[in-house]
Amino acid sequence: MRHLFFVLLAVFSIAVYADKEDLQSLQKQQNDWYVVKQDNTRHITTYAKFEDGKKLRSFKIEATVDASLATLASIHFDIANIKKWYWETLESKLINKISDTEYLYYMQFNTPLAPDRDVVIHAKVQPFQDVIHPYLLLQLRAAPSALPVPKNFTRVSAFDMDIKFTPLVDGKTKMEVQGYIDPSGELPAWTVNLFQRQAPYSTMLGLYRMIQKPEYTHNKIPLAFTYMR
Repeated sequence: MRHLFFVLLAVFSIAVYADKEDLQSLQKQQNDWYVVKQDNTRHITTYAKFEDGKKLRSFKIEATVDASLATLASIHFDIANIKKWYWETLESKLINKISDTEYLYYMQFNTPLAPDRDVVIHAKVQPFQDVIHPYLLLQLRAAPSALPVPKNFTRVSAFDMDIKFTPLVDGKTKMEVQGYIDPSGELPAWTVNLFQRQAPYSTMLGLYRMIQKPEYTHNKIPLAFTYMR
């Protein structure tokens, strides 16, 4: 009973915080991006906005990452280890390599106080091509019907994300991420919106941990997918 009391107290505190932030954000123009988190030390800024016809916020990330395009491609294409750095991820695995620029993969997420979520993602890669296409673009879209839904999981219905990697002259990479995720099922909107405020920044911190690992910074194994032409 004591444990339950503290859980309920924590949930109530989060709800109050979320409602307060929602009220503040509603005072802004609903269709404008507003800053959620600005980390000048790590050069990460996250944004959110409300959009017409959507009940949940879209999100955006802008970051300057101290890593090469090759390192970031190695991390993102290592599907089995996405669970080591992506926010609240329980499982990640490749389902099907369609081509060297297209694939399906699967993820499961921890969802506190609710059934855990899972998602099947259809990924398309637009490789970096110097002057013609001076960035790498990773387009992710949910494919809800691609696999049966496991028992005790709720399938994410929308997972739309575009990740743009632009190499900089100093060896760093500019990352621009924009997306919208709808976890479906019976979750209060404030809970989902709170997750969406936390997840982008937390995921970037996880990515920053991975760029320190030598298996990515000094990778000699050919990547599973093409990031440069």
